[in-house]
Amino acid sequence: MPNQIVLFGEEDTLFRLMEAGLNRTVSPRLQEVLHYYFGEDVSRAVKYLTNLSASLGLPATMKGIVCDEECKLEALAAEADFLVVERAPVTRRILEKGRGRLKFIQKFGTGYGNIDIASAREMGIPVANLLRLTTISVAEHVMLFIIALARNFMKGHQAAVTCLKATDGLRSEGPPRTLYDWGRVPNIQLVSGKTLGIVGFGEIGLEVAKRAHALGMKVHYYDQYRFPKDVEEKVEAHYASTLVQLLEESDFVTLHVPYGPSTEKMMTYEVLSRMKPGAFFINTSRGGLVDEEALYRLLSEKKIMGAGLDVHRWEPIPSDSPMLRLDNVLWSTHNAGGAPEVLLEEARMVLQNIGRVFRGEEPENLINRS
Repeated sequence: MPNQIVLFGEEDTLFRLMEAGLNRTVSPRLQEVLHYYFGEDVSRAVKYLTNLSASLGLPATMKGIVCDEECKLEALAAEADFLVVERAPVTRRILEKGRGRLKFIQKFGTGYGNIDIASAREMGIPVANLLRLTTISVAEHVMLFIIALARNFMKGHQAAVTCLKATDGLRSEGPPRTLYDWGRVPNIQLVSGKTLGIVGFGEIGLEVAKRAHALGMKVHYYDQYRFPKDVEEKVEAHYASTLVQLLEESDFVTLHVPYGPSTEKMMTYEVLSRMKPGAFFINTSRGGLVDEEALYRLLSEKKIMGAGLDVHRWEPIPSDSPMLRLDNVLWSTHNAGGAPEVLLEEARMVLQNIGRVFRGEEPENLINRS
């Protein structure tokens, strides 16, 4: 059987994991990457990847190639039996190159605006998308921050553990004691009925909106473009035409935009200061999106009630960061995306769907059903 080529349309760590799974070997360079995610012992991850194709029943003749330069996608499209992309544009010109050989396109994510779906349908090339596990994990992490901040979990935890040093003589004996000690934990709020402002209504932003809506929150969002009415109606989302408008009307603000030159420190003092005095700020995206000196100033002056931060401009967080001294910031260590095993599971999901098409079956989450 001639080689079946799975072409990954752009350079990406996850695509390198999938490539390793198909080629049944892990390069020394990729092993270094695995150490970053899995720690000192990567033997289990290496074993998982090298056995992945066989466990899914994929032939040894199926090989993976990652496009490490933007120009290569069009050049290699004619050689691809399967194409996997995240953000790389799949134009009619590229589809024409692959016509006759290309059997399937897997979108790594849910949004498929970068793929010419109409042309793919015309050429009989099925396209499927994937709700990433990391997307779900980040959305859950945002909800954790929202609830923990609203319920003032930090103060509640501190109030409980201070009992270790109590001198009241109380012991774990006698009949049960009940004490509603609300006075020690101020500013407990309900989430239901509050307004969540989502900056960036992409894949993660929408998953956050679904969960917030289920908890009775009002969902408002700001994005470069307004989303179709049917998308808004699913979560009763209201579009804010400006970022400032969103900040002024939200009780919680969560950031979900890509980091780059155009978004560097987009959350300036002037922007952040438009938030409500009692509002909370959440960032699970990238630290570079925020002017952290401005955020520190607003939080220390209690002009913003609190923040939930999974990311920092410099990671790990340096010990000289004044943000660490604030008692109204809830931290996590850039782990909103979940455990590293999630990356291996996402690789399996993609290759499993390719296997379905290879065997003549319909892929999961088919978009362009004829």
